[in-house]
Amino acid sequence: MYKKTPKERANVACEMKGTIKKQKMHARFLNTFKPSTPLRPFLFALSTRKPRTRNQIKRNRRTKTNPFPTIFSLPNELIAEVVARVAATSANDFFNVVLSCKVFNRIAEDNYILRHVTLEKFPVVPWGSTEQAFFLDKCKRSGHPEALYREGVIKYFSFAKVEEGLNCLNSAAKIGHLGASYVLGVILLCVEKTEEEGRRLLSYVRSESGIGESRKKLKDIISVTWLKMRLKPKPNSCPMQEQHRRRRGWPSDSDDEVDCEACGCHSEVDFVCNLLRGIITY
Repeated sequence: MYKKTPKERANVACEMKGTIKKQKMHARFLNTFKPSTPLRPFLFALSTRKPRTRNQIKRNRRTKTNPFPTIFSLPNELIAEVVARVAATSANDFFNVVLSCKVFNRIAEDNYILRHVTLEKFPVVPWGSTEQAFFLDKCKRSGHPEALYREGVIKYFSFAKVEEGLNCLNSAAKIGHLGASYVLGVILLCVEKTEEEGRRLLSYVRSESGIGESRKKLKDIISVTWLKMRLKPKPNSCPMQEQHRRRRGWPSDSDDEVDCEACGCHSEVDFVCNLLRGIITY
């Protein structure tokens, strides 16, 4: 019978030890990481569900009710009216609203809101400010009456662009701007065949008690601009102008109440002509 040498017996013993060690490691692995149980049929169906489309997500969002409604749940027309009220009160508050979120920023581009922005804090001529010039131009394109009035006075008297100035003043006067009606009426009284229309415009401004405010606005614009255009007044057509002048006495800042329409219109023409020549009589 063949007997193994000591070296061979040592090799066999090492192999047996290695096999036993591998078996123990495998058993320990099986006990530690047990295979997961198979998924139930309905769970498997949920796990393999197709992703929802964008329209399905939007539909689900519409069906969900928000227990705490916000201002954005209101109609866009109502939000635009609220923003327009803010813009008519304060330009700073309007710009803060525009910068608050994207929705207000988009709604603020509406022409209805731009026509209601107050321009009280804006200079007549925005020297050196491109932002203010851009915003005023946007207001003018939207049909803002004050912006059209300022543009019309500057175009007519400063740049001598008669047609463009008259178009801006006429557009503002049609909206109901008293200052534009006042300046346009005075210009028409100095032009042939338009005296009746000029008298009608000045009578409208006087009926609204806007003579004093219209004079002040025109003074403010004329004082900060260069003048190239002058007006030449026509003679007063009233046959009793001397008696009316004595009865009225010294001219005042308003002159909203006059006895003679022709004398009242002629006094406004004299005021504007003297203002353009640098002579402020009252």
